Amino acid sequence: MDRSSFKYDILKEVFNISVGKAADLLSEITGKKILLKIPDVTILDRTTNNIELTEYLPIKFTGALMVSTISFKENLTGKANLIFPAEKMKAFIHLCLNEDVHEEDDLNFTDIDFDVIKEIGNIILNCILGETGNLLNIKLQYSLPEVKIYNHINFRKDIDEKEYQHILVLYITFIIDSTEIEGTIIVDLALQSLNEIMRKIDLIEADIYD
Repeated sequence: MDRSSFKYDILKEVFNISVGKAADLLSEITGKKILLKIPDVTILDRTTNNIELTEYLPIKFTGALMVSTISFKENLTGKANLIFPAEKMKAFIHLCLNEDVHEEDDLNFTDIDFDVIKEIGNIILNCILGETGNLLNIKLQYSLPEVKIYNHINFRKDIDEKEYQHILVLYITFIIDSTEIEGTIIVDLALQSLNEIMRKIDLIEADIYD
């Protein structure tokens, strides 16, 4: 087995365990079966490449997007952005509130809608960061999520954080009541933070091979 590929498999499994925790919590809160999975993870290096984030997204986002952002620090430093198509999240809000879903729904989000989305973003990002930190034995401090809707997102201006050298792109699929939502989590990391994550992955790998 390719040892480099195996490290990615370990990293992907760590994130899948984390989103599994988020899915369980969301299922408990909404009373609906919710599935979350991360089918793949990509690591991008700004120090060696001119990165264009849109080239690495699993789908071409068109129309309005909903972005939940959380910053973290202490043993890891960076920022995570949870990105979903706004019309899909509108449908998800209806499902969470046991309301009928209408394809012709507009994208005018109420204060209640924003509260629901903030809670969803808070649960997903906190579970991913918190459980990943637990699994890798890395202590984290993170902020409350900020939620914004972009009619047309400019990744270079609105999402891309040039101060961080590395990017983790997590492809995430969200399924509720046969409604499937594809999104992305973009995690910006300082160099030492990525190195710390990979050092912990090396320890897990060493335990497996021992």
